[in-house]
Amino acid sequence: MVTPAYNNADLIEDCIRSVLDQGYPNLEYIIIDGGSTDETVSILQQYPHVRWVSEKDKNILEAYRKGLSMVRGVYVFQCCVSDGFIDPNWFRKCVEVLEKDEDVSLVWGFAQAMSEEGDLLNVCFQEFFADPPPQKQEFLAYWLATGFALPEGNYCVRSEVIKRWFPDERSEEWLQTCELLGFMYNFFIQGYSPYFIPAVANFGRQHHDQRSQRIKDVLVPSITQYFRNTKKYSAQVLNGEVRHFFRNGHGEVIGEIKPNEVGSLRRQIWRHRLLRSRLMRSDLYSIGKGLWRRIHQYLSG
Repeated sequence: MVTPAYNNADLIEDCIRSVLDQGYPNLEYIIIDGGSTDETVSILQQYPHVRWVSEKDKNILEAYRKGLSMVRGVYVFQCCVSDGFIDPNWFRKCVEVLEKDEDVSLVWGFAQAMSEEGDLLNVCFQEFFADPPPQKQEFLAYWLATGFALPEGNYCVRSEVIKRWFPDERSEEWLQTCELLGFMYNFFIQGYSPYFIPAVANFGRQHHDQRSQRIKDVLVPSITQYFRNTKKYSAQVLNGEVRHFFRNGHGEVIGEIKPNEVGSLRRQIWRHRLLRSRLMRSDLYSIGKGLWRRIHQYLSG
């Protein structure tokens, strides 16, 4: 488990407890503190089973890379200091999947929003309750169609995969700025496969000092670049410019999209785009009501 932190004394203890409450044996918890000036360090000192360092970082990317370099385990979770885990058996569930299937490199589940006061709010991507996402290699078409980023707050990934493909200072600028999206992009274009467990795994807390809001002007262009590059990669695969290989959790090639399979992949992509569209996910009454409202606005204008 790797958690970057900086001046989050009001949040860090909830995060630590949610991790330790998993009760998972052989847990290695690493916290990279960026030289906090509040009570963060004094709180960390109360948890002897947590490995931590407190020193200035150039940016959050450096903090993540530092944490990953300290990892000795086979699997890695990363958890923002404001977040935590809901399912008390989430670690065990993820490890069981990874231990049984070497073709799976990452396991993920549902995330749930939490208010700053600690109240649980909506579960994210609720459509997957009724219509689960594709599994393993079949998820590629879904990713190419939507650019869907797996929830970093709960996924468990093989350490050899994240250590190799997590962005570093040599990566393109957008990969460094949106380091978690950068890893997601590398994960899929390199041919690794995810597995979805239908359980509410973690909470993501909304709070007034969220990094995503503080550096919004920098993040938005990088997020746009992520979707642009995903769309470009999709076109390259479909046009035969790039051969997409599938890899197991150890990086070994176990398959590829062959020329005679490109047509099927194209159909899958369009199917996902259609089925995940807002139109297809609305009931007829809501569609009709919205259409009538637009007609009324047009006539009134």
